[in-house]
Amino acid sequence: MKPAEFMDFLHILEKLKCNTRHGWTHTGRRESVAEHTCRLACMALLLEDEFPGLDMARVMRMCLIHDWGEAVTGDIPSFLKT
Repeated sequence: MKPAEFMDFLHILEKLKCNTRHGWTHTGRRESVAEHTCRLACMALLLEDEFPGLDMARVMRMCLIHDWGEAVTGDIPSFLKT
């Protein structure tokens, strides 16, 4: 990937900080997709000892990339995905 393409891609991913999810936090505040991703990665790290032998590098990659598409589409509620 060329440096300009890399930077363009990072700018697209930056939208994850502004895109809010349709779910709510326990405090009643809507979280951004980036906040959701960070929380998911933290949960995976905290549960690492519960799943010995798990490839944590792969799990972390999955946590970090699972919602990248939402930088373009925004969050799509689950009831619209079915």
